[in-house]
Amino acid sequence: MKILARMSRLISANINHLLDQAEDPEVMVKEIIRNMEESIIELRRETVKAVASQKQLQKQIQTARELIADLEEKARLVLKKNDEELARRVLAKKLHTEKTVVTLEVELKSATEIANQLKNDLAKLEDQVQVARRKKDELIRRKRSAESQIRTHEAARKSAEVIAAASGTISEYSAGGLDQYEDAIVRLEAEAEAVQEVLRTQIETELDLQKLAEENLIEEELQRLKLLQQGGE
Repeated sequence: MKILARMSRLISANINHLLDQAEDPEVMVKEIIRNMEESIIELRRETVKAVASQKQLQKQIQTARELIADLEEKARLVLKKNDEELARRVLAKKLHTEKTVVTLEVELKSATEIANQLKNDLAKLEDQVQVARRKKDELIRRKRSAESQIRTHEAARKSAEVIAAASGTISEYSAGGLDQYEDAIVRLEAEAEAVQEVLRTQIETELDLQKLAEENLIEEELQRLKLLQQGGE
């Protein structure tokens, strides 16, 4: 049977050996699992059929043995009535049924062996698919870990390139460019201080003028009050 040949190959397959030869182990192990799962479905179907055939043969043998016992009893009863001809016919049927039982027992032995073999193969294949699933999970973890390491290394490489580029830029400017920038910054700071000084002077001048104006108003009010008092006297 083709299914049995395929089962044998799958059951005896060395998964690690197959993965070592594969270009993409993850794809390979997924393909193995898919084949195993499909085969398990077929194997279960065949196992059910084999077990059903086994049970059917057992029932047929049991029925035939019951018939043999019944025919034996009938032959005795007929013989007691001195009907030898009928007794012969009953015994002939009994012998035919016994031959049938022998044939059925041979078939049962073969069916039992096939059913047991299919059960064992099914158990082995189910174990193998579990191994393959664990291997798939392991490969996925290893692949993700490798990809993470690659991303980390790539980020580190780019960072090193940026740092190197920045270092080169600083080196280029350190000969004189940065000194020019520093001088420009010093000039800007000096200009800012000068602007603040001018503003401070302007503010102080404005405050002095305001104070002077307030003093003049106060003097005017004082003179007005004095005149009012003199007029009241």
